[in-house]
Amino acid sequence: MKLSRRTANILLAIGVYMLLTWGTRVFTFLDQYRAGTLVAPGVHFTLVVIGLAIGVYLAYLGVKGRRATRQGG
Repeated sequence: MKLSRRTANILLAIGVYMLLTWGTRVFTFLDQYRAGTLVAPGVHFTLVVIGLAIGVYLAYLGVKGRRATRQGG
């Protein structure tokens, strides 16, 4: 499957956005965990890991798609 440059840019932007939002959520998670105020640590930790994994994968696809369009295929 080929990606257009526009689609690759959108994937990259969504991936970076997810990394930024879930990356800041890591610090919130750690603060709440240390304070003992986190209601369900396992659930929140799982959500953070899944969000970061999706962000990394989308950013990877965006970068890979941009490189492929730059090289002509």
